[in-house]
Amino acid sequence: TKKILKKKDRRKEYHCQVYLKLYPTTCKCTLDVIVNSTNEIISDNQSILLARSRLGKVIKPGVVRVRLVSSLFTADTDVHEDPSLTKLEIVKKEHSNHSFDKQFALQLKNNQIGPGVIGKLFLESLDPSNGSYNNESPIYELNLSLSSEYQIVPASFPQKDAHTETCGCILSSDESCLIISDQCNLKLSDTKLIHRLAEPIRCQWKTIGRELAPCFSEVDLLDIHEKYFLADGNHECAYQLLREWYIRKPHQADVRFLMTKFKLTFDAIVKIHDEIRKLLTCK
Repeated sequence: TKKILKKKDRRKEYHCQVYLKLYPTTCKCTLDVIVNSTNEIISDNQSILLARSRLGKVIKPGVVRVRLVSSLFTADTDVHEDPSLTKLEIVKKEHSNHSFDKQFALQLKNNQIGPGVIGKLFLESLDPSNGSYNNESPIYELNLSLSSEYQIVPASFPQKDAHTETCGCILSSDESCLIISDQCNLKLSDTKLIHRLAEPIRCQWKTIGRELAPCFSEVDLLDIHEKYFLADGNHECAYQLLREWYIRKPHQADVRFLMTKFKLTFDAIVKIHDEIRKLLTCK
């Protein structure tokens, strides 16, 4: 009898590199995460290499989360960066070469950064059996390091002071001062209301979904993304999330909870309030 020799499954190994680009006049920066089969350093005089993997790792097919952790940055909500500082990539089984690039738009908290470790970058695989990223060790856990100190010239930003509306609501960028009156605290039971509220939160729908856990799991959010994002964009994803939230938690899903519990941008808070007032005026 002839023995059949099975060839070993040679899956491609990937490296991870992280680059920082500073914009000193605005105290803003971008963080570029590159996952590629090669580990050659990119030649770019404006970008600073923060981290580079030493060994290649196999990335299994499925959902990969790129997660930034740092106390020195916040998400640049002016360009609708996700405040959770996480991004997802779907690695498909049939692709033998799956390189990808994820970029974060960030705001510096201080006017000085470095030298030393300024944060961590995690590449994590989703466990489809329970929707968790915590069952296995990360694919990569990289220290983000600067060898030199960088002084930033901070820009001044206008303060958004709290002000009281005629309906009794107090709108403020400070969560402790934000108050939604009973008059404006509508249940998310009306499709017209949900449609209008989806627009101001369209770039934060994933963050809101994660904050609503265990009402929504990562698998739920991925399902919404796959069904609606490519055809209809973030607005439809936000609409479906709010609609499903009311179906699952009707006693929780109202305007007050939406506006006060999820660290929305001040612009989003104002737009949501304006839409509510327009809707109430038409009734």
